[in-house]
Amino acid sequence: MSLRRIVTAAFLLGFAGAACAQNYSGPESAEYHVRLDRHLVSNTSGGNILARAADGTLSVFTSAPTAPYGIELVAGVLWVLDSGRLKGYDIDTATPVADIPIPGASFLNGITSNGTDRLWISDFSAKRIHPVDISNPALPVPGTSVATVPTPNGLVYDRANERLLIATWSANARIQSLDLTTPGATPVDLIQTTLTSFDGITLDCRGSIIVSAWGNCGAGGSPAGCLRRFDPPFTLGSTPVVLANNLGNPADIDFAWPKGQVGVPESSQNKVTLIDAPGCDGSLFYADFER
Repeated sequence: MSLRRIVTAAFLLGFAGAACAQNYSGPESAEYHVRLDRHLVSNTSGGNILARAADGTLSVFTSAPTAPYGIELVAGVLWVLDSGRLKGYDIDTATPVADIPIPGASFLNGITSNGTDRLWISDFSAKRIHPVDISNPALPVPGTSVATVPTPNGLVYDRANERLLIATWSANARIQSLDLTTPGATPVDLIQTTLTSFDGITLDCRGSIIVSAWGNCGAGGSPAGCLRRFDPPFTLGSTPVVLANNLGNPADIDFAWPKGQVGVPESSQNKVTLIDAPGCDGSLFYADFER
């Protein structure tokens, strides 16, 4: 083979590799970045985190993780759950700023924050919630974990009520509440449903709870996943409001205030869908803590 053909082949191979790296591959968690109007999306199979621009085009934020699951943006650091470890990356340069093991970790999945100095992480297999102090982002400090029943998946911090909301992975999936003001508190049921396997959870502009479910949505058709909203005041029998049906294994979701939309990674479909949250038409709210 001539030198020219070798160079051409190498170029095409490199181009193909770059193109492949910029496709979703088992998208798991979406996090909206206000300042640059983009979604960061972790890819469990691709081992990378992509940046989705407002026009839908993709670029690679970082390929450093091995199998990233939940992601959370706080004070200029994108926190990533990756193979039993908590990793942090500078939001502008993707430079690693932290990498620590979570003691006793089995399968770290969901993550949320109070926007300043605290993270909470769900351990899917060990059925625990791990708090982490990030007052010093370079030296995160894990705290004492809390046991949960049933399996915890998605998490969201409810600032107004000083509690953690937990989406559970089970038949007749539940939304649980963990009081953060009472030391030693354990999760209690807030809402009981007939839906199957909650993955993600978020709060919209009105304080309504939105969850992604993998099945038993009652809609028929395929794929069978859905997005449901529960409006306050919450009771065990709160009625779900339909936001979307026929989603493919909808995973860890995020509500974007300026957009009034929920970003939904459809892990089995290798795509991210943006779904409007009725009554949330976009806000000038700026989540400055994310930067």
